[in-house]
Amino acid sequence: MNAVERALAKYVQVLEGKEAFASEPVRRAFQAVRRHRFLAGWYHPEIADLRVAYHLVEYDRQRPTPEALSEIYSDHAIITQTDGFAPTSSTSQPLLVARMLELLDLEPGMRVLEIGTGTGYNAALLAEIVGSKGTICTVDVQEDVARRAETYLQDEGYGSVRVFCRDGYLGAPEAAPFDRIVATVGCSDLSEHWLEQLADGGTMLVPLQHGLSDPLVRLTKDPDSSMGARGGVVDSSNFMPIQGALTWTTPWRDTLILGLPETPTWSRPLPDTLATDVDTAHPLKDDRHQAFAFFLALAYRPLWYTNTGYGLADPGTSSVVTVTCDSIEGYTAVPARSGLDSLHDALLSLLEMWTDLGQPAPSEYDLSLVPKANLGLSVPQGGTPGREWLIGRPFFREIVRLPADDRTSAGNGRNRPLTRR
Repeated sequence: MNAVERALAKYVQVLEGKEAFASEPVRRAFQAVRRHRFLAGWYHPEIADLRVAYHLVEYDRQRPTPEALSEIYSDHAIITQTDGFAPTSSTSQPLLVARMLELLDLEPGMRVLEIGTGTGYNAALLAEIVGSKGTICTVDVQEDVARRAETYLQDEGYGSVRVFCRDGYLGAPEAAPFDRIVATVGCSDLSEHWLEQLADGGTMLVPLQHGLSDPLVRLTKDPDSSMGARGGVVDSSNFMPIQGALTWTTPWRDTLILGLPETPTWSRPLPDTLATDVDTAHPLKDDRHQAFAFFLALAYRPLWYTNTGYGLADPGTSSVVTVTCDSIEGYTAVPARSGLDSLHDALLSLLEMWTDLGQPAPSEYDLSLVPKANLGLSVPQGGTPGREWLIGRPFFREIVRLPADDRTSAGNGRNRPLTRR
């Protein structure tokens, strides 16, 4: 067994230890596709003078060193391109890649469209699973990324994969319909073209932005709504944002508040509801905090995120409250603290609402996406007040519902009408 074979075997073993594989076809694909052949160097982020810089790591894919193989065949995302300020392309964390492949429920002979080509590694994994009778098409808006990935795929024996350089919003109509459509970039919205190109009975898996993250949403065509979709959250994720027509200044993270102090104006105890025994540097690594943050994305904007926590922002009063692992911190850029105290009260009120609803996880909500052109005719009526939210996106409106059950439908005095965003 040579160095590459040893690295690949250990790589698969590590992922097996993390329960990445639920099926033999996905495990076999990871064993077959050589990740190091889909790279020609990568970038390490480095912090200097409070700014992030990206240091290029040179690498010869023909003669990989043991050190390079150790880094490549690890469970880490690898940045492969930047614009000088931020990453613009990468190969995703293998554990997340495996989970997404399992969630797609692929079968031999399927036709699959991938939005976001990256290095081409994921397209090769898809090709391994659907086999010679299947069809893989992948789309990337960056020409150099698409052409490089096409070369890697051909070199590794996956020349049947069709690589398109275009805005992912457009999909690949010349190869439609597709049994599966998967996006490997954080999406602000769906594209109506994807729904047009999805076969009847097909499935889409999309990292769809909700607040501070891109939860993985699995969707099918809505039989009751022309070009609409239904589904739910099936996993968590964070991806680089999509480029092109779906680029969006979101209502959650476009806040700029100048003059906030470096140290908190005050610090208050973390409510027992959010207490956790998980040893983590950031609360959003914990499932309960992820669930509360998802609810905040439905009920409030703008949100706030730092390297130590998440919370709410109020530009009008230059105030921020941040939930950390062990406290709630308040920051304000003005002498008066009344706005900050009101924001803290709002956070506690939202926490109480979430608790009254039964502390639902993201997977407990039902999602429906309706094209804006059809909204007046297609928004279902008769929902439960206080358990529905409407999110406006560039091309679709998303209706998020929390189905009533015995635990949460008992009168709690906190029902509110549909919240429009």
